[in-house]
Amino acid sequence: MKIQLSLTSHLVKPIKYYINKNYRKKVKPKCGSVIYSDFGLSGIYVGNNRIVNIDVENLSAQVSEVKSVTVDEFLKSCEFPESIYVSVNNEGAVENLQISEKAEKYVGLKNNFGLIFKDSHSFTKKCLDYSGQDFFDVSKDLEERIFSETGLLKQKAKNKIGATKWLLWKFDETAAEEENNKILKENEEVSKEERESFKLLNIGQTIKKYEEIPLNDEIILHLQKELNEMWDFFREISDEKIPDYIMKIIIKILKILEEIIFSYEQNESSLKGLGGDFSYKQLREMGDEFKHLVQEMNRNRHIQDVLRKLGKGRISDEKDKKSRVARINRDEVFGINRSSDISRILPSELLNLEDENLKYLFYAKYLENSLLTYEIKSDNEAEEEKTEEKSGTKGPIVVCLDTSGSMKGIPVLKAKALVLAIIKILKEEKRELHIILFGAKGQLQEISVRGEEEIFKVIRFLKKSYEGGTDFETPLKRALEIINESEVYSNADILMVTDGACRITYQFRKILKEEKERLDFKIYTVICEADRVEKDFSDGVVVI
Repeated sequence: MKIQLSLTSHLVKPIKYYINKNYRKKVKPKCGSVIYSDFGLSGIYVGNNRIVNIDVENLSAQVSEVKSVTVDEFLKSCEFPESIYVSVNNEGAVENLQISEKAEKYVGLKNNFGLIFKDSHSFTKKCLDYSGQDFFDVSKDLEERIFSETGLLKQKAKNKIGATKWLLWKFDETAAEEENNKILKENEEVSKEERESFKLLNIGQTIKKYEEIPLNDEIILHLQKELNEMWDFFREISDEKIPDYIMKIIIKILKILEEIIFSYEQNESSLKGLGGDFSYKQLREMGDEFKHLVQEMNRNRHIQDVLRKLGKGRISDEKDKKSRVARINRDEVFGINRSSDISRILPSELLNLEDENLKYLFYAKYLENSLLTYEIKSDNEAEEEKTEEKSGTKGPIVVCLDTSGSMKGIPVLKAKALVLAIIKILKEEKRELHIILFGAKGQLQEISVRGEEEIFKVIRFLKKSYEGGTDFETPLKRALEIINESEVYSNADILMVTDGACRITYQFRKILKEEKERLDFKIYTVICEADRVEKDFSDGVVVI
């Protein structure tokens, strides 16, 4: 987090200092002027080359003290002594004897454990309160959370002493006068050397870093403070003769900060729902589809049901049957699977009994435990599943995702949302996931995802798709290879996600059955937006 914040801490200050140094006047403070450094130090100038402020070297100690120090002593305490700013109004440096006198009366006051003044800014603001005026009455409307401490100090100074601008302190009289005379001339023509010196600030690189920082509440709060500080500065210099190319860069910075904050606010719930930090650049690349995906993922309860089925620790069928005790009065239909449970049989299977020729097919499917039946989950079963999950080690998942032409629109949105939901859970559980995108015969792309993998990488991968027909054997053959050849995926289940019936040839169905028995895995199918459900090779089918 500290590294991330450091990237965003040095954009406003350098450009502001560059402009103040090269294109604005310098001033000397008067009694009662507020002075501050760009890195957190402030005080009240009381005349005679002295400044009253908190003893910053002892702020971390149990006892600090209000002191009257020389300008040189004050500068030695600053991390960047060249950037000392003075409060200014239309007549020049602000003078306020009330504040100056009150600041001097504080000298010698002990600040035990920081109970009176937490920092030098809080001391300076306390002195400003002794001004008998309210110039703008802006301090009452401030939302302190989104202003930096320096920003709050400047707003207080604006209201209490009419400080509308902040200019650099004029230390060297002769040099400063020459600079001021230069600044007063037209700045329309900017020399090549000046432009080159401005490039040294690396504004473009810093903006790029802003775009690539992973966003969260803390980063956004920091950026809001940066935005407010830049807006204040822009308004302050808008009536001055600053070169156009510099003003355009300031506008660009303002724009990018506003876009980053707005993008985060628009996607905040989605980002938190996924549990990952995305950068502005990533959000921009993902587009509107990202929000729709997450909304579908969180809205669709069937997706959560599917996830509970996948990649469980191996439990034998016999043990599984014994552990289940159906309680009809509190059962709930979960999905469709293959079994020999007559009480849960689908009506379509019973039609076979009415046909003299098809009734033998019915009996054969019954003996093979392959009748299409409703899967019922009772409260007891749900509780037992929790126990199984705690005791067993969950395995990885191989997802075969249909991206053929028929999946366009709502089906593919649901399919990708399901994959996102799986990634979220597997990330928390540090389980592996292999995604296979497929279309017609021979069309296949894949990506392997570890628990710590960036979700953004997967979302970008999911933007790929095919336009043709659908071939289920190609992805299933690849999934078999992964389970058979990779030790990581030896305990995996396969999830087929499509919008239609998953039909394969008789020859491949036979191979698949043998491999399922040998490798001990299950295949579940999720149907997206289908009017009918058929189970060709799946152990369970769920419609979402």
